[in-house]
Amino acid sequence: MLHPRYYKGQEVFAESVGRAIKKDILPNVDKWEEGNHFPDTIFKTLGAQGFLGILIPEEFGGIGGDYRLAAAWCELFGEVPAVGFTTAINMHSLVISNALANYGSAKSKAEWLPRAVLGESIGAYAFTEPGAGSDLANIRTKAEKHGDKWILNGSKTFITNGARANFILVLARHDTSIGYKGFTTFVVDTTLPGFKVQRKLDKLGWRSSDTAELTFDNVTLSEEDVLGKIGDGWIQAAKSLNWERLMLTFTSLGGAKACMHETLQYVKDRRAFGQALIEFDVVADLLLKLDQKILLGEALVHHALDLHCEGKECRAEVAMAKRLVCEDAVWIADRAIQLHGGYGYTKEFLPERWWRDLRLMTIGGGTSEIMGNIAIKSLI
Repeated sequence: MLHPRYYKGQEVFAESVGRAIKKDILPNVDKWEEGNHFPDTIFKTLGAQGFLGILIPEEFGGIGGDYRLAAAWCELFGEVPAVGFTTAINMHSLVISNALANYGSAKSKAEWLPRAVLGESIGAYAFTEPGAGSDLANIRTKAEKHGDKWILNGSKTFITNGARANFILVLARHDTSIGYKGFTTFVVDTTLPGFKVQRKLDKLGWRSSDTAELTFDNVTLSEEDVLGKIGDGWIQAAKSLNWERLMLTFTSLGGAKACMHETLQYVKDRRAFGQALIEFDVVADLLLKLDQKILLGEALVHHALDLHCEGKECRAEVAMAKRLVCEDAVWIADRAIQLHGGYGYTKEFLPERWWRDLRLMTIGGGTSEIMGNIAIKSLI
């Protein structure tokens, strides 16, 4: 794996991640991308090695790790040239299962977490709606109380793992009169009557992962299906989103590093006018700019991670890190295409895939514009 110096005390873990990627993923990832699908069995493969339980307590089969270990995983796993695949795995294991472990009822945790850690059940998180993207306040999915049951109605879109999920954390509005306290998250078993996958979305990148549009038509839920407490949905979403943004940023950093490394090797090997491309000053200068962007982004995201791990307010720092790293990762992939010349525009080399895949990281989890808006508020 690349850049092991950033994982002091985690060398054994990094080596085990590298072996798993080399053995179980890299031989198959091109096939998955070409087929627009990766098999559910890879969740079980990674689960058997403990990689799906990094943040999950040992009592549910996890390893009880911390966010630093999770961030190391994200960056190392981010070197896999299929960002949709890596993000699908990470959403399940680091965001959804983590939220369930933190807030779920005893029944929900016992029912889903042991199987989620083993990859036998797959999770999704449903915030976004057709008319409410980053603007969660406009969510229209409703949960209404009828006796001791909750009835869920509405739709969600752009849901990673939505078509394959066994359980979904669904943010809904239960009361329109009390502002942010009117939102609650529910744990929805996808075998329940009324749940439907409306369609899988065809995307520019993230080809092997499923992104779906979902509907909920009078789905009946119990009190034990509430995630945490009634009215805590907005706070839970904010906390989950902050960590999700860090996860996406570290994944982008890993992808940018891999793309840079692959490009560096290419310009060393490729010759023009009797010399290696790297010997041209203009190429060397561009490579220096690429590396500078990686190092600057690395410093900022690790600063945000430190604040997060210390339990300090870091919403603005996370937003700034996500905006910088994810925007720069796309720029690095774009320049990598340029340095590959005509080959960069073909699928024979990886820069075009990195560009397509990393492009979504400036949108998912909150757009760059939203990140800028969050960050500027900390200065006003």
